Amino acid sequence: MSKIPIMLKLNGNWDHYDIFRDFEVDAIVVDENASYEILISTIAEQLSIDTSDKIVEIKYIVNDNCPPMEIRNDMGVRVYMETKKENKNLGSYPLCISVRDFNMQLAITNDSTSACSSGSLNLLEFPSSPAIEEYQSEIITESTQTYIEEGQVYQDKQVVAAVMKNFSVMHKFQFRVKRSSHRSYWLICVAENCKWHFKATSINESAMFKIRSFSRQHTCSLMDETFIQRKRTAAVVGSIIVPKYCNPKAVYTPKDIQTDMLSEHGLNLSYMQAWRANEKALQFLRGNSSDSYNKLPKYFYILEKTYPGSVVKLKKAADDCFLYAFVALCTSISGWQHCRLVIVVDGTFLKSAYRGIMLTTSTMDATGTIFPLAYAVVDSENDASWKWFFEQFKEAYGERPSMCVVSDKNESILK
Repeated sequence: MSKIPIMLKLNGNWDHYDIFRDFEVDAIVVDENASYEILISTIAEQLSIDTSDKIVEIKYIVNDNCPPMEIRNDMGVRVYMETKKENKNLGSYPLCISVRDFNMQLAITNDSTSACSSGSLNLLEFPSSPAIEEYQSEIITESTQTYIEEGQVYQDKQVVAAVMKNFSVMHKFQFRVKRSSHRSYWLICVAENCKWHFKATSINESAMFKIRSFSRQHTCSLMDETFIQRKRTAAVVGSIIVPKYCNPKAVYTPKDIQTDMLSEHGLNLSYMQAWRANEKALQFLRGNSSDSYNKLPKYFYILEKTYPGSVVKLKKAADDCFLYAFVALCTSISGWQHCRLVIVVDGTFLKSAYRGIMLTTSTMDATGTIFPLAYAVVDSENDASWKWFFEQFKEAYGERPSMCVVSDKNESILK
């Protein structure tokens, strides 16, 4: 019976993109025919986990197109082992371990216990768990929270940190981080002997954080100019002005940011600082441009499942970076048979952070209405990109007699 080495990722947390972050690493060796019970006991022994009052959650990533798979029973272990056999390297298919308290302990007192007589059923009353009581608070998910008090529960540590940065800007003071981990977040004033402090810890080692202690009174002089001057980061100012961008038609320029921050918060920003804050606010709303490329495989997978018969292609460069993308939906493919045999192809510049060119092709239907056929995103209008585009178009739509292609006489198209 062969042994299989398995890497363990522990003390981390899952983000919104199903990526396990901020973890520590360990490893175990188990038999390939191990049961779920043996796997749990091996992990618990290696990580010194008391399974009598802890629940061990095991997940792993198969590929980028699927959410994490959780191992719950013997069948889950068998599937994992068969997958692991394909690549027995220690770093392949690591197990992401999450541990939480088992808080469903039942306490029965003599007063609430009675025998069931014939035809009667007595319901027992159980005391509520302290952990459950903590979750009854409203969970704060936005960094725009302005009022802070003890007992508040936040979605995660990142939200807590963003809220406190905004709080320091609004109240014109500076703090420093005394302790920060995946379980706690402790802030104190930068001034010596000031009693202002803030403490928040995770709830039962979950991602959520609760404010345990908050002393809002400063015993230092906030009027000291050398104290209140600090470098305002773009992230802090950007998070403050996010509500200004809720209306997509609103125009909010760096000059407007300078004016508002000075009048509302007393911050004198340079034009470049305001411009960076503007970019950061847009990033908070729209996400990071580079991260969005990682979502393309998932997006194309959903397109294929939602619109069967569509042709979607994604091509990567030699370094696994994005190169080309092509989309032709099934509705356009089926409608092509009833359109004129004239297609128009063109390219337009993209104004995103990474630039690029969008290639489009369309035709006209029987009523004279423009009918979109396909589009692609490429690096530039060159021989290779146009050739790849027409190859995918031919695969999706085929060829029809007397079909005419209209273009702007780009040299690559003529070739």
